[in-house]
Amino acid sequence: MLQPMEPKTVKLAVTGKRTRALMIVYPETLSYRVVDCSRRLFCRIHVSKNCPPYCPIVVAAKDFVSGRREPKAEVTLLE
Repeated sequence: MLQPMEPKTVKLAVTGKRTRALMIVYPETLSYRVVDCSRRLFCRIHVSKNCPPYCPIVVAAKDFVSGRREPKAEVTLLE
């Protein structure tokens, strides 16, 4: 029986000035999923159960995966 292929994922821990987050990023499309964020409950830019693409943590993760510029937050590759 054929198994569906899981897309490649990059698991990241991103640490900003006051925020820590665990994220999964899909490098082909640069889509992302925030697994956990330390500021989720009182974030001012948190929109309808998802972090927006202009969040500094999301921007740093996408910069790290794509290599387009140096991330402004500390990014650690998991597994």
